[in-house]
Amino acid sequence: MKRGLFASTALAAVSVVANTARAEEPVRLVIGGYYISAAGFTVGGDDAIEDATRPYAFKQDVEVHFSGETTLDNGLTLGVALQLEGQTSEDQIDSVYAYFSGGWGEIRFGDTSEALAELCYLSPDGANGIFGSDSPWFNFSNAAVGGGYAGTNGTCFGLDDNSTKIVYFSPTFGGFHFAASFAPDGTEDTRNTLNGAGTRFKNNTGEFSEIVSVAATFEHDFNGVYFIVGGGGTWSMDREADLNGVDDASDYNAYVNVSYAGFTFGGATEWRYNFGSEGEDRRVFSTGVSYGFDAWTLGLGWSHGDYEITDGTDNLDVFALTAGYKLGPGITLAGVVEYDDYDSDSTSSVSDASFSFGLGTEIDF
Repeated sequence: MKRGLFASTALAAVSVVANTARAEEPVRLVIGGYYISAAGFTVGGDDAIEDATRPYAFKQDVEVHFSGETTLDNGLTLGVALQLEGQTSEDQIDSVYAYFSGGWGEIRFGDTSEALAELCYLSPDGANGIFGSDSPWFNFSNAAVGGGYAGTNGTCFGLDDNSTKIVYFSPTFGGFHFAASFAPDGTEDTRNTLNGAGTRFKNNTGEFSEIVSVAATFEHDFNGVYFIVGGGGTWSMDREADLNGVDDASDYNAYVNVSYAGFTFGGATEWRYNFGSEGEDRRVFSTGVSYGFDAWTLGLGWSHGDYEITDGTDNLDVFALTAGYKLGPGITLAGVVEYDDYDSDSTSSVSDASFSFGLGTEIDF
């Protein structure tokens, strides 16, 4: 029922655009993006891991964003957004979609995140967008190298990344708003024909399909105390050609942040069920606090992840002390001191603990 409503609304919007676009200003793209880089190193840890890994690294992450919109005489706003990876990548276009918005909300169509990931807040442990215990851009820990979790935990992943989908965002009512999305499957960059099928084959082993996601957030200022709470769920109604008989996958998250007098306290969690080919579950909890004054922001946080694998469970704890300093508009210098403790009862993983340190910068343009 909802899919039919979304489709008819989108077609109506397209019809309006087709009839009136000649009378209004066309969409003109503008360029933005970011450049994030960092240098860091790790000390301590398992001898075998230390012997196999370099103790330091230089890293960077770059995206160029193209976006543009126009508002028609009838009040309908439409636009496009494209995020291009600034480094060579297997998925060179990170996301690309068109959107239509008005007093009734917004509809997006294209390669973009699901509702759960779009309406998601991390725990406020990171004093910057580069480091932290919950979903950092960069970390320099090798503690979890045996389990393959790259030394970090995250609470905003979802199930289908930037697959081609339709998303609806409601207007805000008294601080409350919600979103809902649907994707046929986990395929990105959908074009006219895939492997000879005008629609799509449904025999990609283990691929999530018929993916429904909903999320809601409430934000309000109570006499100087700013409060944010919300969460969401994503369900894959089918797992294609699943030879292992694993149940359908699902993902749930929740978060709360409270800000007052420069302090922000909060926490977040994400629970992913039947995620891997063997039906592994993944659970992450995080909590933290940050304090901002003048150009400075300081943060302290902890996250814990439980990761089921074929022959056991891996556990990762991350403690991060972060600092950020705004050098100028859109320019931030950041640092982190981090302790990672990785414990596993699996024969395929190596338990380990180590300290890591990092210094980086973010340039938004």
